[in-house]
Amino acid sequence: MGVPKFFRYTSERYPCLNELVKQYQIPDFDNMYLDMNGIIHNCSHPDDSNPHFRITEEKIFKDIFHYISILFQIIKPKKLFFMAIDGVAPRAKMNQQRGRRFRSAREAEKLEETAKEKGEALPTEKRFDSNCITPGTVFMARLHEQLKYFIKEKISTDPLWSKVKVILSGHETPGEGEHKIMDYIRWARSQPDYDPSTRHCLYGLDADLIMLGVCTHEPHFALLREEVKFGKTTQRATSPEETNFYLLHLSLLREYLEQEFISIKDNLPFPYDIENIIDDWVLMGFLVGNDFIPNLPNMHISNDALPLLYKTYMTVLPTLDGYINESGDLNLGRFEVFMQELAKIDKEKFQDTYADLKYFEAKTGRRPNANERRDYKPNNDDTFNVNLDDIKANKPDDELQALIDATQEMFMDDMKSDEDYEETSDEEANMEMEFILHKKDYYMNKLDYSKVTDEVLSDQAECYVRAIQWNLWYYYRGCPSWCWYYPHHYAPYISDIKDFGNMNMEFELGEPFKPFEQLLAVLPGASKHLLPTPFHDLMTDEDSPIVHYYPVSFETDLNGKKNDWEAVVLLPFIDETNLLSAMSPCYQRLTEEELKRNSHGPMLVYNWTADSLGPIISPEYFPSIKENHAVEKAVWRHELDVPLHLLKRGMLPDADKDVLYPGFPTMRHLKYKTSIKKCKVKVFDQPSRNENMMLQIVPTATTDPALEELAAKILGQVVWVGWPHLTRA
Repeated sequence: MGVPKFFRYTSERYPCLNELVKQYQIPDFDNMYLDMNGIIHNCSHPDDSNPHFRITEEKIFKDIFHYISILFQIIKPKKLFFMAIDGVAPRAKMNQQRGRRFRSAREAEKLEETAKEKGEALPTEKRFDSNCITPGTVFMARLHEQLKYFIKEKISTDPLWSKVKVILSGHETPGEGEHKIMDYIRWARSQPDYDPSTRHCLYGLDADLIMLGVCTHEPHFALLREEVKFGKTTQRATSPEETNFYLLHLSLLREYLEQEFISIKDNLPFPYDIENIIDDWVLMGFLVGNDFIPNLPNMHISNDALPLLYKTYMTVLPTLDGYINESGDLNLGRFEVFMQELAKIDKEKFQDTYADLKYFEAKTGRRPNANERRDYKPNNDDTFNVNLDDIKANKPDDELQALIDATQEMFMDDMKSDEDYEETSDEEANMEMEFILHKKDYYMNKLDYSKVTDEVLSDQAECYVRAIQWNLWYYYRGCPSWCWYYPHHYAPYISDIKDFGNMNMEFELGEPFKPFEQLLAVLPGASKHLLPTPFHDLMTDEDSPIVHYYPVSFETDLNGKKNDWEAVVLLPFIDETNLLSAMSPCYQRLTEEELKRNSHGPMLVYNWTADSLGPIISPEYFPSIKENHAVEKAVWRHELDVPLHLLKRGMLPDADKDVLYPGFPTMRHLKYKTSIKKCKVKVFDQPSRNENMMLQIVPTATTDPALEELAAKILGQVVWVGWPHLTRA
């Protein structure tokens, strides 16, 4: 999923980013990478809203092969075709995977129950459980064998495939698909024979591919994805032939970002560098939340969080002595200054809440109690979800009164200890006290602290900053720790993220989970059939030491979001030691085939050879091939590790940004100026909701040339139209 709504927001803000793929007008690409899980999901359960839908394994495999073939045919890579399937993920990702799988199982059960209540007859065949698209399941093992056959068949029979190196990084190889692709790109860049003008195309549906792509600092990089139509009534295309594909040009995004922050170019006390600006832009994207860390309170893309971050950045950067994200290394001092400025949003957002609190107090003669605060709904007629007439005479409960008294005492102590304190009005002091109380209530009710102390707030700040650094290293270096994860469902208030300048940022690398360990860590009890039988009782038996990790019912919290799929899934975090201890006695009951499925494996590299290597035996469903011309080589994960001193950060020094390739858009050829305003530019068949960066071409001549003069100049010549996409005409 990556970063919800980020793709749409970015596409609307920079309207020329996406270009419809047209036959015979596709740029040449050297390397093509597939983030395969999106393809597998689309081909196996294209309509989750239909409880009657059933599909055979044979059709799933055929549709996957067909989809891959179409994508290859569209791009026609010249050198490399890399297919990456999610392997075992870092613990940091498993919490999100766990929530998603629990929710999908519950939604599928509800759909079937609703259909039965309506008297609908459901098919007797079992529905496809999409949770099986997880490393270690029988389905993934069978798919892996089928893909090996498919690659050998294509290399042996298709001339286009025989000209490129093909790599399959399957479910046996640890790591998320897109990050295994990034690991390969980092390794390739570290090789002495790497061409800095390599043209990359990455297919995938996750919005965070935008950030992953730009942080490679490769000058020629594009993302390929299906057309996105936002709206409740839009149906997904059923086949790739019926699908429009778009290229999102990261080279053009780089130029847009330069314009986004151009106003501070001459105000910095250090050299302006777009590569560093891009790194800081990636960092800011983490603050709205992703698969590894929750969004900061009040930081929602739908509520203009990104423009606020950009504005704060442009205010702060000229006061610093350098950039915040130093090629993946977080400069703690500069980041703290940025967060202090950003923290002003906490107070601004609280002003609306404070107005409601004052209204409540005026109507009832008292402050709302803890339960009423918990039910608080901003900008709602029933703000506190209570009947004011029923409670006017009530007094606050003892617990709340004690908290108010303690907060007021702490606030007064803070004021006394501040030598620079200037006397403020009672109203300002009261608002400050209410703000502290409001945050304490958040930590006690959202994060389950019984008492909010300075140590708690310090731990919250350090935990969040550590999460930011883990994210940066994951994106720029590779996984810094397989065992680390963010241990909370919610992030702290921005104003509490402070005093972290002396943190130790070391992580324990650890080892990835084995496939069955991840399955037990992310699957709900309803999907226990995807695990070997010896593990089933661990998930459902009331005497199991870990049965509490698999609740049948669980709560979700929208937490300021608008859509159910964005809600926080409130599940208990898995304790690794307890999980592994409970699993240990079960291994002796596994079969040899099951033990094999529970092991890690290498990625497979294929090259064409003129020699016949014998027949290709089909694993099932497909005909055997008489002659195999694909040489298979195993490459293990550690072979792509790049030592820090060999890691090439930023744009490579010998990369020529001025080299122009046909089909790669650029704004450089014409003079233009930019402005940001709401223009309702149509993006993906809908008027954009937010601001757009508008490009206005600046005329270079005062008068248009005569028609005869223009005709004599361009007739018979190749011209490029459709600036900035520059289509040959």
